[in-house]
Amino acid sequence: MTNSTVLALIPVFGLILLGVALRSLGPLTDDGWRAVEQLTYWLLLPALLVLKLGGTDLSAYAIGPMVIAMAGAVILVTVGLVLLRRATGIAAPAYTSVIQGAIRQNTYIGIASVGALYGPDGTALAAVGIAAVIPLVNALSVWFLTRLIGETPASLATVVRAMATNPIILACLLGIMLNATGIGLHPLIADGLGLLASGALALGLLAVGAGLRLTALRRGWAPLLLSNGLKLVVVPGVTLALASPLGLSGVALQVAVLFNALPSSASSYVFARQLGGDAELMAAILTTQVAMAAVTVPLFLSLVG
Repeated sequence: MTNSTVLALIPVFGLILLGVALRSLGPLTDDGWRAVEQLTYWLLLPALLVLKLGGTDLSAYAIGPMVIAMAGAVILVTVGLVLLRRATGIAAPAYTSVIQGAIRQNTYIGIASVGALYGPDGTALAAVGIAAVIPLVNALSVWFLTRLIGETPASLATVVRAMATNPIILACLLGIMLNATGIGLHPLIADGLGLLASGALALGLLAVGAGLRLTALRRGWAPLLLSNGLKLVVVPGVTLALASPLGLSGVALQVAVLFNALPSSASSYVFARQLGGDAELMAAILTTQVAMAAVTVPLFLSLVG
């Protein structure tokens, strides 16, 4: 891995560690951190996504191959986990946390890392990656949790409703529509979105750190290591393997591999808690993935840089 890659990622993980420290020192209560998370999730990050997707010319990049490589890796790993459960009979609550940990991505870490490494165009490509896989992994998470733990599997209407109320997905759709139709963003609107977007990544990364739960590490290590190995090694590895036959290269390849190498989203814990999954195992997976990703992400970037 190159020194420039490591140096670019140091501020990203530094803000996560600062979030850990701030939560321990107590300037904000748990309710305060939840408010920060909600503000970032519902307003600041969507503003950033609309700004980048709606106002950036992406015609020079291989968007189609990038989307196929990223989504294809997620689908292949999901199929592998379905076969693995049939062979091992892992308990349903633990299995749903393993699968969420294996296929979801933390958008805050991803956009901050891509922006630091590849600049504005990289951030726009990351937004494309979010539009490619976030609806997919959300739909899979809802389906597995309700099918394996709930009384009845989620209907198509339930999944569609979950997608239709997700601010990240809605922001991606709006940005893509503005870009594809040529409408773009009026300079005044772009300036306003830019002001909102400027706080998204810093607050998002602090919230990631504040959400880590070190006490959860007392859980069993087998399902945790399975989920982490799949997310941090297998998913980006499959993405890289799919890239060559698809003709994916350059910055688009680097962003695709980086995004699929990210630790899982903190919303996985919310899903696990609300829908009956193993929330304690999910917290342990999230905490260890962030720590391990500080090593695995630069390693994968060295393979494609």
